[in-house]
Amino acid sequence: MSTIVWAQLFAFYCVVLLFVEEPSEEQIFWADPILKLAPVHVSTIVTLVLSFLIGAWALRHIGIAGLVRHTRNKRLAAGVLTAIIVACTIRFLVGDTLPDFVPAEESSKPGFLLSMVAGYGEEVYFRMVLAPLVFFGMLRLSQNTPSSERRVWISASTAIVVTALAFVLAHELGETDGVIVWKLVATRVMLPGIAMGVLYFAVSPGFVIFMHSSMHILIPLLFN
Repeated sequence: MSTIVWAQLFAFYCVVLLFVEEPSEEQIFWADPILKLAPVHVSTIVTLVLSFLIGAWALRHIGIAGLVRHTRNKRLAAGVLTAIIVACTIRFLVGDTLPDFVPAEESSKPGFLLSMVAGYGEEVYFRMVLAPLVFFGMLRLSQNTPSSERRVWISASTAIVVTALAFVLAHELGETDGVIVWKLVATRVMLPGIAMGVLYFAVSPGFVIFMHSSMHILIPLLFN
C-alpha cells in the first residue's frame, strides 16, 4: 500500500511534464505501443487518473501513520539505485544506441513525458492492478492446497505468467504496423514480463516499481 502512495511521485512528474512538454507528432509516432491502444493523449490521461485514484484509495486505507510505519525506504532507494547502475552500465557497454532486440521506444525518441507515462503506466496496469488481482485470486482458488508455501508459489507463478502475457499482448495490439517482430516479443516477455515479475515477488513491489519507473527517466537522457 505504501509503495502505491509513494509511486504517485512519478505520476506528479508526468503532470509537471504535461505543462512543459507538448508531445510532437514525431514523439507520438515513437511512443510505446501500449499508449496507442487509444489516442495517446487519452491513454496519458487515463493512466494518470487511474494512478491517482489507486494512490488515494491506498492512502485512505493505511492513513498517514500507516504510510510512515510501512514505508520501506531502503527498498525504494535500492530500486532507484539499481536503475542508475543498470542504465549507466548499459550506456558504458553499448553506447547511446541500444541493440535492435530492444524496442525502439526505449530511447529519447518519445520524449520524457511519453517515456514515463509508458513505463510508469505499465507498473500501474500490470504491477499495481493485474498482478495483485491474479495473485490473491489464485490464493482463494487454491484454498484446498494443503501446503501454504505451495499455494503462494502457485499464485505468484500464475501472476507472473499472466502479467507477462498481458504485457506482450497489450504491446502487440498497440503496434500500428501490424507486424510481429519476434525478437521484440521475446525481450518484452523476458525482461519487463518474467524478470520484473520475479523481482516483484522475490524482492518487493516497491523495488520493481521504483526501478522500472526510474529507468524511464534515465532512458531518454542516455539513449538516442
